[in-house]
Amino acid sequence: MVDKKTLEGKLAELMDIVPECEGLIAADADGKVIVGQTITDMDHGKIAKACAAIIKDSNNLGKDIGKGGLKTTTIELDKGFAVLVGSEKNVLIALAGSDGRSSLALLKRNLITISNL
Repeated sequence: MVDKKTLEGKLAELMDIVPECEGLIAADADGKVIVGQTITDMDHGKIAKACAAIIKDSNNLGKDIGKGGLKTTTIELDKGFAVLVGSEKNVLIALAGSDGRSSLALLKRNLITISNL
């Protein structure tokens, strides 16, 4: 993954591009936050650890069924969405409110682009 300063800039750009985005977090595979920003006070570390666990478990599932590792997933929650782009080394997380449904593909596409830098 790209260096922290470049990553911060790319995530800030994405926050500006997608007004429904409520937060963006980048973390390592263990859930240690590299950089994060949310529009409200959220526990970035707790979010990152939960998402890293989802990616780890999904990677294990993929290996167990012979389908490989997780690339992306979108989680629909009662009041919004979490979009995860992951690998065995890193996770990128986008958070959106319930009004963000139409922006999920845009968030996912941009997170994939950032993860490939």
